[in-house]
Amino acid sequence: MDWALPPELADVPGATELFDWFGYWPTLHDAELVDIVLNTQGASWIGVYTCGFTGEVHSSGHYVQIKHVTVKFILEGISKLELQDFSIQNVMCGVFLTRSEDGYEIELEPIYGIGGTVSANRVRIEIEPGILPNRPGFSTANDV
Repeated sequence: MDWALPPELADVPGATELFDWFGYWPTLHDAELVDIVLNTQGASWIGVYTCGFTGEVHSSGHYVQIKHVTVKFILEGISKLELQDFSIQNVMCGVFLTRSEDGYEIELEPIYGIGGTVSANRVRIEIEPGILPNRPGFSTANDV
């Protein structure tokens, strides 16, 4: 698997910052969808909370988590929206941003909960470092 910043996304505002945060282009596997905001006027967004894993195992038996961050995909000009199976917790197998004929497409591939696709004319990425409190599956006890 190639973890480099996809060349077709290099000009997406915020893509380089996301790549630099992790040191690779993340698939956002095991990320939790924390918000979807849809606006008829102005920007909409999809926010996912995730972290990196070191590969080390903490004495608690869990993988050591680092680089906690909320990744926000800000969308303008939504042209297609297909979502299903929203739940109280929405865990992603992956979140995939690709170029499309009319702009960009975000695919939400679920492990549990919401899945689907959103197409938009424009997209930018913002990252908000930090641990969100009370997130199942994410622990502050084993951070370094």
